[in-house]
Amino acid sequence: MQAMILYGRFHSPFVRRIAIWLNLQGRAFQHEPIMVTGEDFDRLKSINPVGRVPALQIDGGPLLIETAAITDWIEDTAPVETRLLPSTGTDRMEAMRTIAYANSLAEKAVALVYDTIRRPEQLHWQDWIARLSGQCRGALDLLEASAPQSGFFGGQNPAGADTAAVASYDFMKRTHPKVLTGPYARLEALSQRANQLPAFASAIPD
Repeated sequence: MQAMILYGRFHSPFVRRIAIWLNLQGRAFQHEPIMVTGEDFDRLKSINPVGRVPALQIDGGPLLIETAAITDWIEDTAPVETRLLPSTGTDRMEAMRTIAYANSLAEKAVALVYDTIRRPEQLHWQDWIARLSGQCRGALDLLEASAPQSGFFGGQNPAGADTAAVASYDFMKRTHPKVLTGPYARLEALSQRANQLPAFASAIPD
């Protein structure tokens, strides 16, 4: 059977989330750390014409793109006992709400990378940068308020909400430390607990 191939670097919070999700479920995959910039971009477009990561080549099947679609397939094809999302009800709603907060944080943090790092300084739009920074803080505040004081969003073991929250928080901390006005004590503690686990640690960016 052909192994799954995950395209994209772990620097991306979205790629890292998929890797952690697969790790937590014990599903083997090959990692291709392709970049979305420079010489890698043409190769990436030959794999995914949209030119985005993550992209997951599933076993003998089609290429899946976009984080939500990929995690949906991962959950749908996993044994019930290894799934990382509640199947229905209030617990599922809460998990999806946390993932939505984390996804918003990741999206705005990535936008900040392009607007403050990749865009030439003379083209920086300070009002827009301030707006993105404020949106990041709003998502961080929501995640901090709902983060567990001990354990994980999933209880004693990490679940889908933990993959999203930790990947997004770690990305924000690494790329925009000055925006972290905090303190975000619960998120920081959650990150530290999670990153001690092999499923998370093996997907920490170089």
